[in-house]
Amino acid sequence: MTCSANGTTEIATKIDYSLGSAWVTVPTVSATYGFVDDSTGKSITTKTETPPAAPLGSTNMLIGLQSGGAFPVQAVPLADAPEGGTCHP
Repeated sequence: MTCSANGTTEIATKIDYSLGSAWVTVPTVSATYGFVDDSTGKSITTKTETPPAAPLGSTNMLIGLQSGGAFPVQAVPLADAPEGGTCHP
């Protein structure tokens, strides 16, 4: 995954299906995130979004089929703390 706020520097690579990656700090400004298939080098999709400010976080999930058709791949940002803050058990 690349981020235009970092000059399109790669911020995550070789992410196995459903395992995720290490947390990466990105600026809370509108940026375009690019997703590339590490095995083929082909672009999968892009998404322009503004991540939430700390202490909240978000995770970009890829949903869809690379073969396209009726279900093309989309990047969907999910709020990691949808209740609006950090956990305080």
